[in-house]
Amino acid sequence: MRTALQLYTVRAECEHDLAGTLRTVAQLGYEGVELYSLHGLHAQELRAALDDHGLAVAGRHIGLDVDVDALVDEQRILGCDRVALAWIDPVTTPAERDAAVERISALGAQVRDAGLAFGFHNHWTETPRFDDGVSLLECLPPWIWLELDLGWAWWAGTSPVDLLEWARGRTPLVHAKDLRARGTHEFVPVGDGGVGYSRLVPRAAELGVEWLVVEQDELDRPMREALQRSIDAVQAAA
Repeated sequence: MRTALQLYTVRAECEHDLAGTLRTVAQLGYEGVELYSLHGLHAQELRAALDDHGLAVAGRHIGLDVDVDALVDEQRILGCDRVALAWIDPVTTPAERDAAVERISALGAQVRDAGLAFGFHNHWTETPRFDDGVSLLECLPPWIWLELDLGWAWWAGTSPVDLLEWARGRTPLVHAKDLRARGTHEFVPVGDGGVGYSRLVPRAAELGVEWLVVEQDELDRPMREALQRSIDAVQAAA
């Protein structure tokens, strides 16, 4: 299992100094990145910037309004066929869940038909089961791969271990996110919160996860220190 960084973690730093940020990410030992933007560059320019530091593209986040034709061309240049829908509005009822599944599946069919592997990235409302006993993730068709955000699942009261077991073989990328406590939005480096990555990291590897993607929604300390703490915790648990 390899370790990547979701660049959204360092979005401000990327906008200020993309090359320097990528250099730091590579120096700290991350083997790849997950993209959320092309940072105003052509895909070929971004690929060259990543190559300068030996960073692979583990995946890419997209929105519901993505231009699929352009996406296909960009992903070919970037050398990665995996994309994941990054966000949907929170769902609070079975009816909202079903409507969201319909929208996700429609976009996924377009992306799949264009030759890319379409996945879904969860937040906090997609893992708990509703009154009818079914979660949003459980409603998604099996051809959609799942990028499990273990931190948000834990925050929502879902067991990350159980979720990994349930998604066995369907989750090539998982997000390693840590929070100080449930009920807060106090984001901390991996290993400093309550999610329990000393147990999750080895289990993810055993279950065939290819990339563990570190993400910290809001940095609580200088970038280098935060990223170092996260990758040190991942490597110690592996």
